[in-house]
Amino acid sequence: MVFDDVHVPYERCFVLGDAELCNGFYSRTSSVVHTTHQVVTRTTAKTEYTLGLVSLLTEAIGIEQFQHVQEDIAEIIATLEMLRAFLRAAEADAEVNEYGVLTPAFAPLNAARNLYPKLYQRFPQILRKLGASGLMATPTELDINGPAAADIEAYLQSATLSGPERVQLFRLVWDTCISAFSSRQALYEYYFSGDPVRMAGAYVKSYDREPYKARVQAFLDRS
Repeated sequence: MVFDDVHVPYERCFVLGDAELCNGFYSRTSSVVHTTHQVVTRTTAKTEYTLGLVSLLTEAIGIEQFQHVQEDIAEIIATLEMLRAFLRAAEADAEVNEYGVLTPAFAPLNAARNLYPKLYQRFPQILRKLGASGLMATPTELDINGPAAADIEAYLQSATLSGPERVQLFRLVWDTCISAFSSRQALYEYYFSGDPVRMAGAYVKSYDREPYKARVQAFLDRS
């Protein structure tokens, strides 16, 4: 957002010129923790949606009995349960910070925000693979209500859905895994917290590995 002509009352500027205060605001106030808690809550809901969508898809076209399909569904389920576990751990280990604000534990949330950008990339791939050619040339709502209505009813029905119901479901799958919107979502999730490589570097630097090194070294010393 660019303002060409704007007046900001000076008394409302409380970090102007104070780089140290500005740079430390995000971490020292626990803002990063509460923000990440919201992020993991959002990604949990997004994964729940994906699981519901892929389940309706596999049931509609009668492919859920195949093991490779079950493997893909299990991947989404595992992702969902990981996110729920991260949230639960963060909330169970919450503590009051120095300002008297109850704050979730950051370690589980930090793990989630480093994992999800990569995990999410699989969701559109799974939907595309399972939807297969059924996602090609999917009719629109205008087609359902237009001259092609009878043909859609006759030729596009699925194992459990009528032609119009199948079109409705497949359009939603298409929106989620093929459309311009879905591509933007994949990009959005991948870079949501920043460059994943830079995030991984920061994660490694911030993580205390000394207790684990000491434990292995102690084992070696006893050998």
